[in-house]
Amino acid sequence: MPPHKARKAAVRPASVVPARNWFQFLKDQGAQNIALPVTVLFALLIRWCVGLHGYSGMGTPPLYGDYEAQRHWMEITVHLSPSQWYFYDLEYWGLDYPPLTAFQSWICGIVATYINPSWVALGESRGIETHASKLFMRASALVLEFLVYVPAVVLLFQSRRVQMSWVARQTAIFSVLIQPCLILVDHGHFQYNAVMIGFLVWAVYFAAQESYVAMAIAFCCSFMFKQMGLYYAPAVFAFLLAKCFQPRHGIVLFVKLGLAVLGTIGIMLLPWIGSLAQLQQILFRVFPVARGLYEDKVANVWCAVNVAVKLRSIFEPQSLVRLATGATALVFLPSCCHLFYMLKRADYTQRANAVKLLKYGLLNTSLAFFLFSFQVHEKSILVPLAPALLLIDDEPWAVNWFVQVALFSLYPLLFVDGQHIPYWVLAVGWSFLRSCPGCPADTQIPRTVLKLQWLSTLAMLAIHTAHALVPAPASLPDIYVVLNVTFSCAMFVGFLGYFNYRQFMCAQPDRSGSKQKKD
Repeated sequence: MPPHKARKAAVRPASVVPARNWFQFLKDQGAQNIALPVTVLFALLIRWCVGLHGYSGMGTPPLYGDYEAQRHWMEITVHLSPSQWYFYDLEYWGLDYPPLTAFQSWICGIVATYINPSWVALGESRGIETHASKLFMRASALVLEFLVYVPAVVLLFQSRRVQMSWVARQTAIFSVLIQPCLILVDHGHFQYNAVMIGFLVWAVYFAAQESYVAMAIAFCCSFMFKQMGLYYAPAVFAFLLAKCFQPRHGIVLFVKLGLAVLGTIGIMLLPWIGSLAQLQQILFRVFPVARGLYEDKVANVWCAVNVAVKLRSIFEPQSLVRLATGATALVFLPSCCHLFYMLKRADYTQRANAVKLLKYGLLNTSLAFFLFSFQVHEKSILVPLAPALLLIDDEPWAVNWFVQVALFSLYPLLFVDGQHIPYWVLAVGWSFLRSCPGCPADTQIPRTVLKLQWLSTLAMLAIHTAHALVPAPASLPDIYVVLNVTFSCAMFVGFLGYFNYRQFMCAQPDRSGSKQKKD
């Protein structure tokens, strides 16, 4: 071969993903040791900048919004006994999350009392929006995320049992930590979803380590922090039950898992365990069936169907509960049954493939819950988004696209919160760093898919442009929200079908062994 041709052949083809190019550059320069610190600091900077903008209910008395709800729970938990937490003034942001959230609020309330008691003064601090109190609230969300979520993400992708190259690992960590939806909801709108999702990531990490009891405990912490963590329950149950059917685990593992789950839940319910009335009140508050099929406009099937068929006017609430429950089970059962069937086989011993199947199962089950279950919020799209991001190296174009649509579905919520600038900055930033439409076509993406992604992007931009420039007619004041809901729901249904297909197609064990990929 002529020398010039040999040199040409040796040139590494450039990636079409700028984020990956950055880590390849660090590797080529021998600067791998700065990759993770730079990623974490960049993620911290983005979150802090988003926190400088508006939040839910800012300056809107008398109830304000989710920000005030989280602050108020610190107020009541630090001043009242646990027996009053789920009963106190339910008309003003009564506590309606599971006990682990209550304990987190209690700890944050203690810290707030130590710094400035006026921030959580019982009955006197309602609606407080001083600069210092807002700084404390924003900082609490950051600290909790970097204590629970960020370490779990880093450890999972850095694990030797996850078969990825160094560049792919760093790109995945970077992508998961900068995905805009969680940042805008937790640090813009203001919530603590990263804690729930962090426990889920810990559960996946322990699954990769084959520490199944620790996995069960981590998962219990997830749904005992926010009830939406139960969206993952069928997939986790199928995975762990399948492991119990494997000869090397058997009944011993089953007993250990049962004791771990009962013990974890029992410890968290300990302050109320002696009173049936207290337990019933917690259950009533955590699962508020009386609120109806859905709240506000959310991009799931029931809200989209409501455009043409007013289900809440036709059916009684209990009938809707049964309808939603049946539809949800019907949709997630194929994924869970497949997960159980594949993993219980004695010859299915590839750890990497088992964990990948678990990720698909978590994604498909939680997306089924988001689309079909009862009482879904628009923020709940974060639940299926979390396991999807854990598949970002296996499904790069699909996950990139899913994130874009999920972010679009959150726009009505973020618009009300005054998050316009962070929304657009993070939307454009994600598209550039992960899936820039202007980048050279990725040969791994089918041309048909690329065209569909372009069409969906144009459709979202068209809805945004119309919303900004054309006032909604008086007879259809919610037309742009309805368009957002309908389009996003259709896309999510498509993603559900695709990810189920991919789960079934990835079921064959990886014959490559346990060797890691090389760059």
